[in-house]
Amino acid sequence: MSPDRVIVIVYTTLYRKGGRQFPIVANTLAREKKKSGFAGEIISRAVESKREVLEIFASLQSAGKLISEFHFVGHSGMYGPMFGTVAFPEQFSPYEWETMQIPFAPDASAYFHCCRSARWFAPYFARTFSVNAYGFFWYTTFSRSKTRYRYASATAATEVLYTIGCKGRKSHGLAASLVKFSGFMPAEEMKMFGPRPLTGDPSYNKVAALYDAAFTDITVRRDEWEWLNQHLPGTSELSVLDIGCGNGALLHALSERIKYGAGVDESEAILEKARQRNAAHKNLEFAKINSPALPFGDATFDVVISLMSFRYLDWDPLLTEVRRVLKPDGRFLIVDMVTVPVKRKEYAQLIRDKLRTMFGRRTNPDFKANLQKLVSHPDWKKMLEYNPIRSEHEMKWYLESRFAGQKMEILNLGWNARIVAFDSGPVAEGVEVKLSYP
Repeated sequence: MSPDRVIVIVYTTLYRKGGRQFPIVANTLAREKKKSGFAGEIISRAVESKREVLEIFASLQSAGKLISEFHFVGHSGMYGPMFGTVAFPEQFSPYEWETMQIPFAPDASAYFHCCRSARWFAPYFARTFSVNAYGFFWYTTFSRSKTRYRYASATAATEVLYTIGCKGRKSHGLAASLVKFSGFMPAEEMKMFGPRPLTGDPSYNKVAALYDAAFTDITVRRDEWEWLNQHLPGTSELSVLDIGCGNGALLHALSERIKYGAGVDESEAILEKARQRNAAHKNLEFAKINSPALPFGDATFDVVISLMSFRYLDWDPLLTEVRRVLKPDGRFLIVDMVTVPVKRKEYAQLIRDKLRTMFGRRTNPDFKANLQKLVSHPDWKKMLEYNPIRSEHEMKWYLESRFAGQKMEILNLGWNARIVAFDSGPVAEGVEVKLSYP
């Protein structure tokens, strides 16, 4: 093995649980790699921020070293590894990964020893960096064996520990939990993804017409529309930016109440629908964006809105831009869908919300029919495959950490998803986002 080849193992100790056990997993990995005959340098290091990860890549690049294997041990959200703490979580956005320089060797591979990393992130990483990437489909757990679940106490001293994918109560109910803790549950084999190109369009381009037919009138989103009306400042002099504006239905509904509105989206097909719908409104304009950069001057808008789009966006880079284009004391209003199973204590609200939603759709049969056409279409399902919905805790922890004192609200409950809303409150002039990523 060439001396300029290295194996990099990074792990977290602060984010959520497992801070004591992740270093043991990393050390176990390092020992096994050395025993397997790897002759190069093995770097095993705790990383608690995005900046620390970038510093490792930069130092290797400046030293002319190439990564043969990259391992991450820790927690992940749907979009990949998590750093920091739940009080201030960090996660590289797709834009940040895509603009990153990682000195991979030509035959390199990457391994993500974290929950559900095979569902979206490992295939994405393989495409982005042209390497083979490995991940787990199921949730992960600690085990004293890498082939079968063997209970590992969080406090017991041990030198050998693995993070394995494993069926359990969270994914497969009580029966799976009994099999797991009886010692009969096999570990999931890590799934490998090669650098295959995208199949299909990850944007709204192919579903633009279906989406436009379903959401011709944005007020069919009754809970979301009511919440936005309650949180918009009561003045006709407002300038509003709609991020992920889609077919422009929201700005169309607001057009008579605001002085100026702008909508941005990455789908040209759906922007054309927005321009057609709002051709008579000279106070509205629409622009295509290809990155988190917003094509507007500093302090342009009183309000920035993200309606059902924040889950797709590059959070940290975009938030820097949102703060830049907001006027002093401007507001950032976010309404979106997140995933989380309903809790028993929420059943009463769930029933009320289900009945209200059913009644609303029964009184608007055209919307119900058009919505069904949209969500059942193969192109819509393919788009969601490349743009997964975030977990509730990811969005909650992120937003509440960036805007201290503000709380995320629940607008509508479903069995495994819900609509949530967040009001940043007045954003003071000169307030900066505390980020590790420049």
